[in-house]
Amino acid sequence: MNHRRISLLPLVCVFLSCASVTRTIDKGTGAVGEVLLPVSEEARLGKQLADEVNKQEKIHPDAQVQAYVAKVGRRIVDASRDRRKGITYRFIVIDQPRVINAFALPGGHIYVYSGLILAARSEAELASVLGHEVGHVTSRHAARSLGTAFGLETLSRLAMGDDPGTVAQLATAIAAQGYMSRHSRDAEREADSRGLDYLIAAGYDPNAMPSFFDTLARQSGSAHALEKFFASHPQPGERAKALRQSIRDRKAPKGRTEIVGGFAEIQARLGKKGTSSPSPSSGSQAPKTSPRPAPRPAG
Repeated sequence: MNHRRISLLPLVCVFLSCASVTRTIDKGTGAVGEVLLPVSEEARLGKQLADEVNKQEKIHPDAQVQAYVAKVGRRIVDASRDRRKGITYRFIVIDQPRVINAFALPGGHIYVYSGLILAARSEAELASVLGHEVGHVTSRHAARSLGTAFGLETLSRLAMGDDPGTVAQLATAIAAQGYMSRHSRDAEREADSRGLDYLIAAGYDPNAMPSFFDTLARQSGSAHALEKFFASHPQPGERAKALRQSIRDRKAPKGRTEIVGGFAEIQARLGKKGTSSPSPSSGSQAPKTSPRPAPRPAG
């Protein structure tokens, strides 16, 4: 296991870290990434990565949980009006109740950790996270990040499917880190903005998005379960403030906190017991008026 981690270190360093989230993606290289990775190849690479990630992560076995998240995600996708040929959105729940995070692979493969569902207060908050991740896909941020991280020669091999070893290593790095790449602040703002658009168009309460970021902000600095999220995203407090201003500017309607229905049952199936921290044990939905303690440290 240690040898494997050492061999992956250069790849992880180049693609996932060794640069602050404040770093702006090189627009020239990123644009070339989009050209060299047309939608058809993006979908092909995304499937390869998803197949590898599915082997390495523990996919939640509860079909009802998976179906519920897929329904919420589909409502967001339909609101996004993303009809690019070859892009088929798939929403997958990873069974890690101590991890609060989500990430998107090229081609519409979106992963949500069960800990994030447990941390959310409503279906609308979950939908806001899915909207953000769909925003990354519709903005083609993965293609830009790949172009920036790997350069033209390697990206060409990836796009043509001629470098399966690198694909496998990249998938291992994604599974280990809990996210695909550190997008620039501009990319995160764009995904927030698009996600908010989709949330509103889908009929959800737009305030659910800044509300979820508020929850994360209150827990920052004290919950190890959030380490991966804060490593891959800008601070949530500033994002919540910007989103509230955007909601005011748009004069967005209030919307609904639940549309698909059954969020409390899904949290119960994931193991939420009263007001306790995310846990693999079974239990019932906590009252909405109860205070939410920070998740227990990751194991």
